[in-house]
Amino acid sequence: MPEPDTAALAAVLEAAADQAGPPVPLAELCRRAGLSDPAAEAAAPMVQALLGAFGVLRAEGPGVLTVRPEARYFLRSLASYVREGRSLLDNWERPGTAEPPYTGRQVLSGPQFLYLAEERRLALDPHAAPLRRSEVAQVVVKTRLRGRGGRAHYLLLYDARARQYQLPGGHVRSSDTDLRAAAVRELEEELPGYTHTPGRDRLKELGTVPVVQLSRTVGAVTEYRITFFQLETDAPAIPVGPGARWVPEDVLLDPTSLVDDATLNVVALTRLDDSLPGHLHGLPWSLPATQHRSLREVLRDRPWEVAGLVIGVLGLGLSLIPLLM
Repeated sequence: MPEPDTAALAAVLEAAADQAGPPVPLAELCRRAGLSDPAAEAAAPMVQALLGAFGVLRAEGPGVLTVRPEARYFLRSLASYVREGRSLLDNWERPGTAEPPYTGRQVLSGPQFLYLAEERRLALDPHAAPLRRSEVAQVVVKTRLRGRGGRAHYLLLYDARARQYQLPGGHVRSSDTDLRAAAVRELEEELPGYTHTPGRDRLKELGTVPVVQLSRTVGAVTEYRITFFQLETDAPAIPVGPGARWVPEDVLLDPTSLVDDATLNVVALTRLDDSLPGHLHGLPWSLPATQHRSLREVLRDRPWEVAGLVIGVLGLGLSLIPLLM
């Protein structure tokens, strides 16, 4: 039989909002809203399931009650959206989510609302079924940095949509012939001026790690299959942009680490580390020579030391002026 039209559905929501006495079967509320007996019996379980997801109804025996006056206001508000044919959520075209505090516009953005709903679903059930699946290729780049005592450092790139740092790499596209091709494409897209040169550059596969986590880009609980490669190259240096950071191993594998106040998306990488015979520490260097840091990186990492050096040089220059006059 046909489903209730929007006016009838709005009337059912308003009838549920007006239900303040003893518990009443939802089918009866549907009849009060003007639905025929067969339509009321068919619609009641669907409406109850939908409103149950919002937590506004409480079942008592064969009947239902709205849980609080605030829930009644929500039902009336929702009825208004349904009756007038308006959208409660919008901006579904724009991927990416944010962390609190939120503006009203952000909360009612489709992906942001989905992210919050999925975050709660995952909190209620850590084994919640993923809504999507994705194949990902990521690349480990390991090197020594000048002035860092010979310690191993690993390349991370900032993902502006996810607001996190992660290894170079990304989702496999239908145009990629295989995972290795996806890794090469991502390196060439994310490292300015880098061109993968066979013979000079090699990608060694390290393993594949499955992980289920909440996507901060699309907002849905996602099952990822992440295949890791290590870049080994004879090039003297790797070109990196302003969103790149070299981090030591203890920072890379610490789930509480922050880089520039941003978290790291390295859950799968920590599991890979556990599976490698010598862990990440046992991997060879990606580059044959120590990587030089740019002036920008030095200024970012040691601002006070650089400021002190500049002040010292200026002071020396000022002290020499009287001798030259």
